[in-house]
Amino acid sequence: MTSRGRDRGADLHAGKVIAVDIDDTLNDFTQTLRRTPFPYHPRYALPEATFHEYLAGIRDGAPEPSDLLSTAYLALRFKIHEECYRIAIARTDGVEFMKWLRDDDWRIVICTRRDLRRVGDSTKEWLAAHRIPFDYMFSALNKIVFCRAWHISLLVDDEANSIEFGPRYGVRVFYPASAHGPAAPAGARGFGVFDEVKRWIRESR
Repeated sequence: MTSRGRDRGADLHAGKVIAVDIDDTLNDFTQTLRRTPFPYHPRYALPEATFHEYLAGIRDGAPEPSDLLSTAYLALRFKIHEECYRIAIARTDGVEFMKWLRDDDWRIVICTRRDLRRVGDSTKEWLAAHRIPFDYMFSALNKIVFCRAWHISLLVDDEANSIEFGPRYGVRVFYPASAHGPAAPAGARGFGVFDEVKRWIRESR
């Protein structure tokens, strides 16, 4: 939770509340992951050939093949993702949308799959650098479960799980159509620009 959220005395069970994802929603995380060179360096503590093999898998979203919780592949993936979090480009219309939410007195919950115990500070720095306002920031592997638990009925997110199951559990999901196309279960809506989300929210009042 941010200190700003505590100072405002925000109650997530009352008023206008919306949850918003970061990666591939407010930024271009996947494109950053794919386009950034990431040259080999001994600091990665891997043979160069292994580094390039792992990097290719990370770019493709390949999971760790073993059942171990700590492996060289997972360690490298975290380092690469951490760098992408830092340099990913914010969507200009997404930033303006978040500012509109603040001006319209919404309580803004940043809801992300990032491990905020490890990248919480750098994530706050990125949000501050792009002047993206928010009240709370939580890590959630299943955002629909999170939204249900906190009585949040609106979610902006690109994840397929959210798009598929949100409408089924009473969460209205808005997602970047560029990632999944315009077709989705009834209730989820794909947008090209954030102004569409703003309009849909206004129309639902």
